Amino acid sequence: MWYSCPICSKSIGDMTRHWEKLDQVVASTPMPETYQNKMVWILCNDCGANSLVQFHIVGHKCLSCKSYNTRQIQGDPTASCASSVTEIVR
Repeated sequence: MWYSCPICSKSIGDMTRHWEKLDQVVASTPMPETYQNKMVWILCNDCGANSLVQFHIVGHKCLSCKSYNTRQIQGDPTASCASSVTEIVR
């Protein structure tokens, strides 16, 4: 079942209930130690915002519009959080 436009990738319809369910799944899914405190950059397909978020194996939530319709654009989840923050500060 398609939840996003095949051309622009924006969500089709109100996905609020779906995002709320994903919030629960993310909260109940422990991250392996290897990936804890890892940060990645994401692009939101719905609002176009870039966000630096904590990596999660289930999904990445846009900090701007709260959508999970995102894609990772930069960052290696195996890189340390501290090194990512240092690069941003520079």
